[in-house]
Amino acid sequence: MIFKFFFIYVVLLLSGCYLNPYHKFYFAGKSQIGHYKIGNSYMIDGISYKPQYYDYYEEVGIASWYGAESHNKTTANGDKFNRFLLTAAHKTLPLPSFVEVTNLENGKKVIVKVNDRGPFVSNRIIDLSEKAAIVLGFRDKGIAKVKITYLKKMSQELVHNVPSYRKYYEKIIENYRKNKSNTNAGYLSKIKDVNYAKYIISKLRSQGLRNVRLLFKNDTYYVYVN
Repeated sequence: MIFKFFFIYVVLLLSGCYLNPYHKFYFAGKSQIGHYKIGNSYMIDGISYKPQYYDYYEEVGIASWYGAESHNKTTANGDKFNRFLLTAAHKTLPLPSFVEVTNLENGKKVIVKVNDRGPFVSNRIIDLSEKAAIVLGFRDKGIAKVKITYLKKMSQELVHNVPSYRKYYEKIIENYRKNKSNTNAGYLSKIKDVNYAKYIISKLRSQGLRNVRLLFKNDTYYVYVN
């Protein structure tokens, strides 16, 4: 038990964002741990999605939440969904991974573990557990405008400290890197606000990524790295 709490402390500390100002998050018990996966491309309602490994990912859009209707059901990576834990569903991020979610309507923030796929509803970018929606202050409202940021270092710490995750991760990443010469290449984020999109590009370029492009399609700005 002592080791469990120590591990949670270390992971949060390594992420650079300890419990304040973020709300405490909760790990699923050992019996609920699934496996690491990125997954193959898939299509839902005529729309194609391509799960992939990311070095950097940010997105702004609408968040929703799910609870009792999915409680104790198996998630996309084999976890058991628990409405009282801080988890989420995302269309393309590796499973599991951690993201910071900021409610842009009230400034509240939370870190959640992504362990499922979804939401497959127009304009929604993440589906949060009921607990996460409560922490972010939009449970009663149902939806909120949020920013999600992939926490790469924290995600890797979790994967490397859980044997069942590490086994799948090492195999997947080895194959992924063989088939992709530059892991920074490709789609990074889609953003509605042009000023925020320009800010992201400026931030990426300041970090040494020079081949960054901003594309506009269907009222949305897409950030790419060649």
